[in-house]
Amino acid sequence: MKNHAFTIRLRDEAAAEKYIAMHREVWPEIVGPGGALETIGVRKLQIFYIDPLTLFMYVEAEDHFEPVRDFLRANDLHPKVQEWDDMMHADGGLLERHPGNDGKLNWAPMRRIHHVDFTGTLPDLDEK
Repeated sequence: MKNHAFTIRLRDEAAAEKYIAMHREVWPEIVGPGGALETIGVRKLQIFYIDPLTLFMYVEAEDHFEPVRDFLRANDLHPKVQEWDDMMHADGGLLERHPGNDGKLNWAPMRRIHHVDFTGTLPDLDEK
């Protein structure tokens, strides 16, 4: 199992309110059994909010999961997944890239610099 962290910004306060409201009832094509996230290998996903207008996403996924490949592939699995993604990311969408994110994903990958695990396993820290 791998874990990943990402960050992104919300466009404005109105976008933040709508984003939070929409995530109270995410469509089953995305999060339901057999939905896009499960299909691409995501096993746990959590999104956190902090002012000003910043989101943090934590993902635990199968070892084969590759964020750039699989998050983009998820949009092709069902038209509702692409519709959701467009509401989030298209022009006028709720989200905007974090300053300095020039990667292939709208969500900027974050580099882990510290980890504590009292189960006795020591993960590799991200390099760079």
